[in-house]
Amino acid sequence: MRITYFIATATALCALTAADAQAGNSASVLQFGTTNTSFISQSGGTSNSATTMQFGATNTATTLQSGSLLTANTSVIGQGGTTATATNMALAGQVGGSNSSLIGQIGANNTAGVGQLGILNGSTILQQAP
Repeated sequence: MRITYFIATATALCALTAADAQAGNSASVLQFGTTNTSFISQSGGTSNSATTMQFGATNTATTLQSGSLLTANTSVIGQGGTTATATNMALAGQVGGSNSSLIGQIGANNTAGVGQLGILNGSTILQQAP
């Protein structure tokens, strides 16, 4: 009986150690300025999370996330133009088991693109011109 508990405990600890060895990534970017450019690239075994917020006349954000079929990728890009002719460009590329992206843009010229390859994919793009 004691041997069974020992084997079960050892197996559980090995599983937890393996999960910790494949930890995910998290990145956040906040930019205020006339021209803002951001690039995030993540490759994690369990999860990738990226958030970019930009407030300026010209905003460009790119997020690339990749992983296995067990990886959950989450990307949020928010861009707010500070001039009447503000230009926003956002690109999200995701490869993994579960992918979700949200892009929100406020400006005169808004461009957004999302590419997702996985089992469960969801994306939302919100664009507003002043």
